[in-house]
Amino acid sequence: MVKDLFTQIIKDIPSVDYGIRGLEVHRSHTKEGTMYFVTAHEEVEFPIHSHAEQWTVVLSGECTYTANGKTTVHKKGDTYTIPSDTPHQITLHKGYSEVDYVNDPNDGEY
Repeated sequence: MVKDLFTQIIKDIPSVDYGIRGLEVHRSHTKEGTMYFVTAHEEVEFPIHSHAEQWTVVLSGECTYTANGKTTVHKKGDTYTIPSDTPHQITLHKGYSEVDYVNDPNDGEY
């Protein structure tokens, strides 16, 4: 079982069902962008995709990120930015949690 890092005020933010087993996401839109609170209860592999600029803070565990032919591993305490419109692939390993800000007020609504 993955330790639950998010308090009740985060759990009160609507969750989004992406139909991906083991993925828990709470998402909040503002007029400037979209906040995500993400936990991987199992390993989750996202296919190559792109979106507006994203800034991420890793709260627990690790993820494997690949863009422009380069693969990096991000762990607890790391921050990283995904530039706008950059095709990338990411795998969230079991026990991973993050907070993201995406510079698009409608991100995830398409």
